[in-house]
Amino acid sequence: MGLRVHPADAGEGRGPAGVVYNFCVAGPSQGSGVGVGLLRAALARARAQSLGALFTATTGGGGLFLRYGFAPTTVRLAPSRWVESLDPRRDARILARTV
Repeated sequence: MGLRVHPADAGEGRGPAGVVYNFCVAGPSQGSGVGVGLLRAALARARAQSLGALFTATTGGGGLFLRYGFAPTTVRLAPSRWVESLDPRRDARILARTV
């Protein structure tokens, strides 16, 4: 799991945002709290870095993210450089949460 900081997009009036990427818990460890620990660590880092929001993209259900306050959002609100890097063939759903 990683957290990448994206500076504010020029002219958008928003502060820097973070993107949680490569968030994956191996099958046998799912449901054991590993994902919760990773997500809490990402949220703590985002707060420590004074990020305004966290984004992620998922092709799955995103249940863990939804339970921790993430909600579906549009690409328009996400960091533009990150959005441009997403593979449209994967049809990922973008989730966001204010920090």
